[in-house]
Amino acid sequence: MVAHAYVAQAWKDVKRPGGWTAVERYFRDGHTETWWAADAHLGRYGPDSPCRLIVATTEAAALPEKATWYLATNLPHPDAPHALTGPHPPADLAEIVRLYGLPPWIEQSCKQVKDELGWADFQVRSDRAIRHQILVSCAFSLCWDQLSVPGPLDAAAAGPCPDEGPQRGPAAPHQPQLPCWPKALRATRSWLTPAITLNRWWRAWTDNDPLSEPQALTNAVTI
Repeated sequence: MVAHAYVAQAWKDVKRPGGWTAVERYFRDGHTETWWAADAHLGRYGPDSPCRLIVATTEAAALPEKATWYLATNLPHPDAPHALTGPHPPADLAEIVRLYGLPPWIEQSCKQVKDELGWADFQVRSDRAIRHQILVSCAFSLCWDQLSVPGPLDAAAAGPCPDEGPQRGPAAPHQPQLPCWPKALRATRSWLTPAITLNRWWRAWTDNDPLSEPQALTNAVTI
C-alpha cells in the first residue's frame, strides 16, 4: 500500500518517530500496550479530508500484518479546516484507536453467546427477529454473568433449573435462587407473544393500520 510506504519511511526510531504518535491501549485483563498511530495520505484520504486514513500498529518500523490496523474514519483531525464546522467532533489518534479497539470485545462476546444458544449457523434480517434475538441474548448474558460471580451459594447450585412442580413434605427454608436463563427466556418471550399474536390477528382481519391505543400498548413492550 502507498500508505504503508509513507508511514514506514517516516519512522526512524522511538526517539525520532516522525509522524507517529505513541498510543497507550488498555485491555480487559488489565495489561497495557504501547501502540503507534499516524495519519496517512492515500488518494482522497488524508488528515485534512472528510475521510481520514489512520494506521495503528505495534511496530511502526515493521508494520506486522496481524498487528496493524488501517482505519478509515470521518472523525476530523483536530487541526483540519472543517474540524469545528463538520457534523462530527474532532478526534485525536488516541481516541480513534480506543474507539476502533472496542468492537472486537463486543464481537467476541457475541460469538460466544451465539455458540451457547446454538445460533452460530443462523442469520436474522427482519426487525422483529433481530429484536427477539437481542432480548434472548441479553437474558442469557445477564444470567451467565451472575453465575460467574462468587457468592454464598454452593457452586453445585449452578446447574439446571430446579423442578417447578409441587413440593412434598415440610417446606424447606427459603434460599436465594441463582438466575436461570431458561426462566428468563420464557419471561422475555411472554412479553413478546401477546404483542406478536395481536399484530398477526389484526393484519389477518384488516389492511387498515391498528388503532392508536392498541398500537401504543404493543410498542411499549416490543420497542
